[in-house]
Amino acid sequence: MTDWIEHDGGPQPIADDVWVYVADVLELPDEYYHCEAQDVDWPHAKHYRIINQHLIDAARLEGIRLGLEAAHMAIGKGLNDTTPLEVAATIMRAENTIVDLDPEIIAKEADQ
Repeated sequence: MTDWIEHDGGPQPIADDVWVYVADVLELPDEYYHCEAQDVDWPHAKHYRIINQHLIDAARLEGIRLGLEAAHMAIGKGLNDTTPLEVAATIMRAENTIVDLDPEIIAKEADQ
């Protein structure tokens, strides 16, 4: 679960299917409830926390990992018996670079 995020009473700030824990400011100031973001009365929400952030993070990491795997496979298709030595060396360096990339580091750097 994330820390509390302040909401200014504007439109829905996150995707419909994200589960949130919400503090409602107008009707019941001390009332908290959890639901999908699409079910929140966002103009009245004071604070919210994302409940399923761990699932969102896991899906994001898996997407990055699959993207790197696809890039690695695509680069490897550039090699064949007639590939000039210099080109083959460049392709192999690119493959090694992709293999060395860490999805977690990519995700953290994207958040900064």
